Amino acid sequence: MPLNQQNPGENWQTASASSETMDYGKMDTQSLNRMLLDRINELAQAGLVDDHFLRLHSLKEDSGPSFFLELILVFLSDAGTEMKDMLKILYQQGHVDYKNLHSHYIKLKGSSSCFGAFRITDACSHLRAAIQNKSKEGCIQALLNIQGEYNCLHDQLYSVVEIEREIVSRETGNQ
Repeated sequence: MPLNQQNPGENWQTASASSETMDYGKMDTQSLNRMLLDRINELAQAGLVDDHFLRLHSLKEDSGPSFFLELILVFLSDAGTEMKDMLKILYQQGHVDYKNLHSHYIKLKGSSSCFGAFRITDACSHLRAAIQNKSKEGCIQALLNIQGEYNCLHDQLYSVVEIEREIVSRETGNQ
């Protein structure tokens, strides 16, 4: 099964445009905030995110209204870039550069852990073992698993991003 060689984080708008969107403009801000917290708790209950993600949301008050939104978008982009770079390493001609692959693994696992992307962080452990064993096939399978977890989180974060965009728009007066 070939990996998706497209950067998973680069088409957020395109991939999300086909999803049904709710008209958040008709809701009051308090209801939007409650809906956002409910959605975040659902993600935590599903095991997609952990307490780190919940803490990041709480930092919004001290870091500005767009902090949480920007953090989500940067994480998705950066994680997508790391996976794309690992794909290039695995599919290059000749010998696999496991040292370089390990460097990208460290970046992905570290950012996933700090972001609170629990299932991505967990899936990274299989990639680490495959890198240590210098198993190209093992690395490909582990990266497939990571990419699946990434895609699941990406899709689930869509509603969080949409709600947060509406809240930020109201808080900054850019309605």
